[in-house]
Amino acid sequence: LYEYQSVLDNSVELHYPTKEVACTAKLSCISWNPYLRNYLASSDYDGFVTIWDMATAQKVRTFQEHEKRSWSVDFCSSDPKLLASCSDDCRVKIWSMHNDYSVTTIDAKSNVCCVKFKPDSQYNIVFGTADHNLYYFDLRNTREPCNLLKGHKKAVSYARFLSNNEIVSASTDSQLRLWRVTEGQCLRTYRGHVNEKNFVGLAVSSGYIVCGSETNTVHLYQREISRPLLSYKFDDQNNGTVKTVANTTERVKKDESGSEFVSAMCWSNRENILLAANSQGVVKVLELV
Repeated sequence: LYEYQSVLDNSVELHYPTKEVACTAKLSCISWNPYLRNYLASSDYDGFVTIWDMATAQKVRTFQEHEKRSWSVDFCSSDPKLLASCSDDCRVKIWSMHNDYSVTTIDAKSNVCCVKFKPDSQYNIVFGTADHNLYYFDLRNTREPCNLLKGHKKAVSYARFLSNNEIVSASTDSQLRLWRVTEGQCLRTYRGHVNEKNFVGLAVSSGYIVCGSETNTVHLYQREISRPLLSYKFDDQNNGTVKTVANTTERVKKDESGSEFVSAMCWSNRENILLAANSQGVVKVLELV
């Protein structure tokens, strides 16, 4: 955990984290609680979903029902005690911070790669699967989805709500798609980035859509335009970047195979600032001006 303003104020080569927590497996996703600001949820390759108190760097609770790798976790914006997770075990689970066991389980037909709550509702979720589809569910009736969103040619890796009735999805078919949820209609397809294998990140804010690429590049799309509006390529200074590992430092060596890719991104809630990370452990703070 890094203190954002401190990182910006100190233009040094090495930034030390303010907190570190030791995890038992590789993490796949994290999600901050929207109201209990010090609470963070993580999902990992062992299938565990863990809630952390980052103020004390202590584990609060661990959920252990997934039988395979868990890919995604998301806190609910309208009910902060709820969170959703998904897994290669073909299940989506809804958890309550007050319960030891899941409160709802949805059995999918394929590996589930991403899950997201609707911003204004604790009852609606969307999840994407390896069968190329997105499923929009009402948790009050989980026997069948409210809508099935079909159009991608490969696994759906991310889903984000651009508005209460619009979803942006990413897939390893190198496409993003914009959907109107209530009609199950694809409104637009975005092309211009390369994504055939890895999870390259997806974030949305105020009509802007940003995703990574397997060319080690960040691409910014605008809702109405199907090609990238702006692009930013991680430079070749990776072999001069320093990171901290378990209270020690090591230099990050550039991948000579040229296989670096952008792996995660997140918009700031207060300004046009984007955080982007790549597979070499480099994090960039970017400003949209």
